[in-house]
Amino acid sequence: MGMRDPSGGLTGAQKVAAVALAGALIGGVLSPVAFGAVSEPTSTVVVLEVEGPIESTLADDVETELRDIRQNDSVGAVVLKMDTPGGAAPASERMYTAVQRTAEEMPVIASVQGASASGGYYTMLPADQIYVLPTSITGSVGLAASAPQETAPVRGPSGPNKRGENTIQQWATQQTLADTFINTVMQQRGDEIELDREQVATAAVFLGVEAVQNGFADEIGSTDDAVRAAAQQAGLDEYRTETRETGLDGFPILIQTNEGIVAVYANDPGYGQVEPLGNAFVHQGSVPHVDTVERFTTTEVAPVGGSVADGSGDNSADDDEADDEQSALRPPTVEVMSR
Repeated sequence: MGMRDPSGGLTGAQKVAAVALAGALIGGVLSPVAFGAVSEPTSTVVVLEVEGPIESTLADDVETELRDIRQNDSVGAVVLKMDTPGGAAPASERMYTAVQRTAEEMPVIASVQGASASGGYYTMLPADQIYVLPTSITGSVGLAASAPQETAPVRGPSGPNKRGENTIQQWATQQTLADTFINTVMQQRGDEIELDREQVATAAVFLGVEAVQNGFADEIGSTDDAVRAAAQQAGLDEYRTETRETGLDGFPILIQTNEGIVAVYANDPGYGQVEPLGNAFVHQGSVPHVDTVERFTTTEVAPVGGSVADGSGDNSADDDEADDEQSALRPPTVEVMSR
């Protein structure tokens, strides 16, 4: 007996419909996988928080994070969440260069929170757009530095330039740094800024609304608005956000280790694992209330080992009494007792 054709009872139209249904089911299963493979490399918008005074540690973190972002195919855009008053010129230059390199590879939007002035404004100049809040402070284009001072002559220098710069040379160096800042502003935002070079060089600061009006910023908006703009520029219909922190965060926990005292900050990866010892009680001392502190004059406290006049005499009883009075003024000491 021959095998029965399972489709023998179907008409031609029914066979076509069955094939179409099977194709739709297979496509429905495989298409998300294929779509995910295509969209995944550009599905993340990173929000990089740049907060606090600009110094070498912050510059190190910003350089490291932006380098990692550029090497990560899953990142399609970056938002710089800026809140800094500025800081050191070399560190600001390093951060500017890192932002510039990143902006050459993907959209970069800056979002100013409380302030991004001086070196902070310099850092975010390569961004495609600058978003500010109405109360944000930005600007302060210039250089703040101590006035050069005459130094004592150096005896026996090993070379003609070993003695360092004179006052005129120091002024020239500072002016060069200031000119570099101003030139960069005019180069990066010259088409947007409504002020001339002399007005920019006054180092004025502007609130958000005024900054948008004069071209120091582009849009009034929050960080969420900046994220949406960055995603739109990157062509991301669906994306997720990832926040990264830089710099030192708050006051550290000081931990005694075999290598000495180590400072652990809140944004350190091991911060969450710091716990008190399970087998110890720590009794913290308290400072006595000011009303309970008895004040003494110099004539009321006996000198140790005798009188001041003759430097002799046995005042052991007075010494003991003075020691007791001083001990009463001391706060309790910190004690650590094992269970």
